[in-house]
Amino acid sequence: MKPNQFTGRYAGIISAILLASLITVSARGENIRGEIAGTAQIGGPGIVFNPENIVIVDSGTIPAFQEGIELRLEIPEALNRYQNSFALLIFRDITPSPALDNRSYSGTRAYMRLLPSRTTAFIRIPFTDNHGISSDALTDVLPVPVSPEQFPLLVTVLPVMKGIPDSAFQQNLSISVVPLWKDEGALTVSIANPSGNPEEIVNITVDGAEVSPGEETILSAGIHRVRISSSHAPTVEKTIAIEPGQELALNLPLDYRPPEITVSIPEGAFILLDGETVETEDSLAVLETTPGDHIITYSLGNLEVNRHFTVRPGGKVKIKLIIDIEVVDVGEGSGSEYGVGDG
Repeated sequence: MKPNQFTGRYAGIISAILLASLITVSARGENIRGEIAGTAQIGGPGIVFNPENIVIVDSGTIPAFQEGIELRLEIPEALNRYQNSFALLIFRDITPSPALDNRSYSGTRAYMRLLPSRTTAFIRIPFTDNHGISSDALTDVLPVPVSPEQFPLLVTVLPVMKGIPDSAFQQNLSISVVPLWKDEGALTVSIANPSGNPEEIVNITVDGAEVSPGEETILSAGIHRVRISSSHAPTVEKTIAIEPGQELALNLPLDYRPPEITVSIPEGAFILLDGETVETEDSLAVLETTPGDHIITYSLGNLEVNRHFTVRPGGKVKIKLIIDIEVVDVGEGSGSEYGVGDG
C-alpha cells in the first residue's frame, strides 16, 4: 500500500472540489478503461462488480409510459471506511459498442459524485426534459435527460484518492435497474360478443366520459369506473385500478339473453300479452319477450284489467293479478268507539 498523499487539509480541499462538481455533465468525450462485469437490463437481476470495473446499462425497448430508469447501487460497508476516496460515474454515447473483449471506450460523462457513506444509493435518469421524476435525501436525479438513442450507458466506480489499499478494490458492489413510470396508464374497452345487430345502440363510458370500443384511452393512475349500456343487453359496470405505466385491455361480454316474464294465472282467467293469448294449463307461465314497453290484460268473468309495463334488456319481470275488496265506513258516526252512528 502506498502512503496516502491526500490527507488532512489537502483531502478536504479535494473533497470540496469534488462535491462542487457532483452530478455534473461533461460536454466532451472522455476515455474510460476497465473490464466489463456485466450488462444490467431494466427489471433484470443485479450485476456484481468491483471498483474500476464497468457495468453496461441497456435500455431495451422502452414502453410508452416509461419516463426514465432508476439505478439502485448496493455498497459494501467496507468501502464506507474510505470516505471521499471513490466516485460513481455514468457515461452516455459510448463508442465503440461494448464488448467483453474490449477494455477501452470513449463516452460523455452524464453524472459524477463521491460514493456516499451508506450501503445504498439511488440515481434516477429521465429520458426527456418533460418528466415528473423527483429526488429525495437518498436519490439523485440527473439534471440533463438521457434519451434512448444515447444508450447503452457505462457505469463505473473509480478512485479519486491515492494510497487506497488493494483490498478495497476487491469489494463487491451491486447495481440493478428498475423502470420509472409516468403517473398514468392506458385503458382499452372492447365488447367480447358484439351482436352485429344494426339496431343495437351501445354506449361505453369511463368515469362518465364516452369512449369508442377498441380505442385506447389515457387515464391517470388510480380508480376508474367503466360502464357499458346497450339497447339489447343489461348494463355492465366495472371498477378498475390503473397502475402507473399500465396498459389495461378489458374485453367484456354482454348478456344478450331475451328478457323473461313470469305470469301468475288464476284459475279461470284469460290472459293476453300485447294482444296475444297466453296459452298454458299451468298456474305460472314463463315467457320470453323483447326489451321495451308491453301491455298485459287479465280477464276473469266480467272483470278485465290492463297494465302497461316496461322490460329492460335481459330483465326478469313477475306479473300477478291481485283482486281486493275495499270496505270504507262513511257513516256520520265514523270514528266512534264502535264505528256506528247515533241514529
